[in-house]
Amino acid sequence: MPVYLYWGNDDYLIERQVNQLRKSIVHPDWEAFNFFSYPFSADHFKVALNDIRTVPVGTGGRLVILSNCTELKTINNALLEQFKHILNNLPTSNHLLFTCLIPLDQRLKFTKLLCQYATVQEFSLIPSWNTQKLTEQVKNAASSMEISLSHAAATLLTSSVGNNTRLLYQELEKLSLVTVDKFIDIHTVETWVSITTTNTFQLAQAICVKDANKATQVFTTLLNHNEPILKIIAALTSLFRTWLAVKIMIDEGETDSRAIAAVAGVSNPNRVYHLKQEVASISLTRLQHILTQLLDLEILAKTHEDATLCTSQIINLCH
Repeated sequence: MPVYLYWGNDDYLIERQVNQLRKSIVHPDWEAFNFFSYPFSADHFKVALNDIRTVPVGTGGRLVILSNCTELKTINNALLEQFKHILNNLPTSNHLLFTCLIPLDQRLKFTKLLCQYATVQEFSLIPSWNTQKLTEQVKNAASSMEISLSHAAATLLTSSVGNNTRLLYQELEKLSLVTVDKFIDIHTVETWVSITTTNTFQLAQAICVKDANKATQVFTTLLNHNEPILKIIAALTSLFRTWLAVKIMIDEGETDSRAIAAVAGVSNPNRVYHLKQEVASISLTRLQHILTQLLDLEILAKTHEDATLCTSQIINLCH
């Protein structure tokens, strides 16, 4: 069935998959006539339905994309019936793709109808703490580019790029140019890749153990790598909120990992074991205080452009 739904917060992987689909369907000489892309809205949905019913011009197939499909409630029943009729009569040469950064609302008739006909693929960022899956992602990406990686090289590359898939593919493309037989060992990675293992998780750990020097170093490194201050603060806030929820449950005597995961908003209960270890040495009161300070830091970052002030606040978080 030539209908697709790509969703997830890894916009780069979605972009790559869309480009691959586009190349496999649309002939480059006839792209102006057979490729259409619209941001999702009720009006654009009507236009897309007209486009997808049109026979391709010249050689190749036709691809119509509706991106960022969040306003599904704007589709009325009449449009929904028209969409259903088109899905039942869609030529194999015509392909319809929907993309979305978040899961579609499964309660809506539109979602139920779309998922009935569409090939659904999820492209979600792997959590930075899940190094095993991140290493698997590195190996799979290398394999897709016909590159062989030693395990040590894959591990080191994982440490460098984390869950940044755009950077991962950029580094792999660079490495493919400097190797003759497309086999990459750890020495090649050490030579050609800027090894930066700094991330917000390390910053949070430094804050937890009151290591102001380490926290300042990590924060400065993140800024030097053009990581937006508000993004750093958002990541810290999310992590400390999770830690706070876990700590509260532990202090209340809860031992069920699934119950703790549900309260903490953690999708994988297996992660609770690691979270318990992460909060073992920090008090509930301090976690609450840090979250209050992070709110102050967010306000400071939004009202002042001087990164030095934010660095001072990072130091205060360690006290």
